[in-house]
Amino acid sequence: MYIFATVVTAFISAFIAIKFFNPVAIEIGLVDKPSERKRHAGHIPLIGGISIFLAVLAASLLWLPDTLELRMYLIASAMMVFIGALDDKFDLRVRIRIVGQIIIASLMIYGVGGYISNLGNLFGLGDVTLGSFGIVFTYIGIIVVINAYNMIDGIDGLIGSLSINTFTSIAVLFIMYGQTDYLSYPLVLATATVPYLMHNLGLFERFFKKETQKIFMGDAGSMFVGLSVIWLLTMGTQGEQASFRPVTALWICAIPLMDMLAIVVRRYRNGKSPFKPDRDHLHHILQRVGLTSNQALLIISIVAVVMSTFGIAGEYFNISESIMFVSFLFVFVCYISIIKYITKPVVTD
Repeated sequence: MYIFATVVTAFISAFIAIKFFNPVAIEIGLVDKPSERKRHAGHIPLIGGISIFLAVLAASLLWLPDTLELRMYLIASAMMVFIGALDDKFDLRVRIRIVGQIIIASLMIYGVGGYISNLGNLFGLGDVTLGSFGIVFTYIGIIVVINAYNMIDGIDGLIGSLSINTFTSIAVLFIMYGQTDYLSYPLVLATATVPYLMHNLGLFERFFKKETQKIFMGDAGSMFVGLSVIWLLTMGTQGEQASFRPVTALWICAIPLMDMLAIVVRRYRNGKSPFKPDRDHLHHILQRVGLTSNQALLIISIVAVVMSTFGIAGEYFNISESIMFVSFLFVFVCYISIIKYITKPVVTD
């Protein structure tokens, strides 16, 4: 019963937060302005992430058990949203954002004493245990996942759709293993994201003929989503009460990870900073080959769902972790090859 009350509270609270913060964001200039890289019309309020966080906060405080893990997560999330909002407003330097992410990672690692210490049987030779290096690995993992979801946010609906897919997939895995104590966490995050997605995609205008203000997720939201994803994945794959295998985590957040890793490699080869924004993400490439933003969104979302489903199926049928890992690497190589092929300049006589 409390799960139902939690998700309903999150859903309603997200709508209220959007309604309240829309005029506030416009008044204080927390908006996304059109530029050479950002091709949209008008100044769009960057309040999607703030609304999702406040909805999660309200639902958690009202209905979820008061545990140390939840408290540390909410504190770390508040800090992440605050740093992201500052970045949305003042365009912070990359090093400032990274330092902030390291501080937040420290809070999560040392606040609850949890980190990634076991990667599972990736090579068929037994579990890969990290020992004390697991702390360093966890720092890297947190920063990578936060920025993967931050960097994928480029067209309407994409970050919302991918985050809902990831959170829902984690919820399915918790259900499969009977982890009802953790089930509320991904469900409340997925539910709180739905009102943002409805505003971002203009679904009110399409289906209800009601005009509403378009909103964006903002760095506050995309980094909060990334932080929530890595928190849930760590909680779900580590410890004696682990719900699913670490390799499955790769599949349920495959698109953001693959897109980030591929673009970092391309930028490095071109002598550019890995964090310098450009228009070479997967959604940009699909648009350059002739797809509309809606078509690109649909294709990427479908592929993300297929990959998540494959990961969940591998977990359900207990497919070898080494096979799942090699399969993921194979898909990643295919992904890079396809992107390289479709972006290859056409040579004419």
